[in-house]
Amino acid sequence: MEHLIVHLPYEARVGGPVQYRWMYPFERFLRDLKKKVKNKAHVEASICEAYIVQEIGWFTSHYFESHVTCKRHRPSRNDELTQNNDRVARDIFNHPGRTSGVSTKRYALVQERHVMETYVLCNSEVVAPYYRSFLNELYETYSPDDPIIDQIVATDFKAWFKRRVEPELQNIEDDLLKSLYWGPNQLVTTWSFTLSMGIIFTRRNTTLASQL
Repeated sequence: MEHLIVHLPYEARVGGPVQYRWMYPFERFLRDLKKKVKNKAHVEASICEAYIVQEIGWFTSHYFESHVTCKRHRPSRNDELTQNNDRVARDIFNHPGRTSGVSTKRYALVQERHVMETYVLCNSEVVAPYYRSFLNELYETYSPDDPIIDQIVATDFKAWFKRRVEPELQNIEDDLLKSLYWGPNQLVTTWSFTLSMGIIFTRRNTTLASQL
C-alpha cells in the first residue's frame, strides 16, 4: 500500500484527470445490460432485443403529447412536484418544496421559535428596511467586520423589530408585516423529510430505513 503514493503522480501525469478515463459509467451501463437478460440460453439475443425495444420506446416518446406520462417526462427522484402557479409570491415563503414521511404536531420550544423568527425576519424583503436600520445603529458602535454584530443580530434583532413596529402597527397596511410582528404559531407540524431545490432535508436523529 505504501507504493500507492509513488504510482499516483505517475498515473496522473500520464493519463490526466481520472474523471476522463475511469470505468464507472461503463460498468453501470453493463449492469443495465445484464438486467435485460431474460433468456439465459440466448444471452446476447436477449440483450439486443430488450435494448432495441428500449430505443424504440425512447424514440417514439418524442411524438407523444406533453400530457402523456412516459419515462422522458418523468420528474426526477427529488423533484418538488409543485405546479401551482396561483400562489402569492411571499419572498422566502414561496420556495418550492414538498414534505414526505409521517407528520407530527408539537409545541415549538422557545429557542426554536426564536431561531425561526430571527431567520425569517433577517431574510424577508418587507423587513429589509428595518434590518438595515438596525445594522446602521450597530455600525455606530462596532466595525462592520466585527463578528459580534452577527451575535447581536441573532439575540436582539427580533425584540428590536417588535419594539420598532409596535407604535406603527395601526397604520401598517401590509398583512405580511403584521403577521411577522405577531410571530409564528406555537403549535408546529413536523415531517420526517422535506424536498426542496432537489435536496433532501431530514430531521436530526432520523434513521433512514431505505435509500431515497
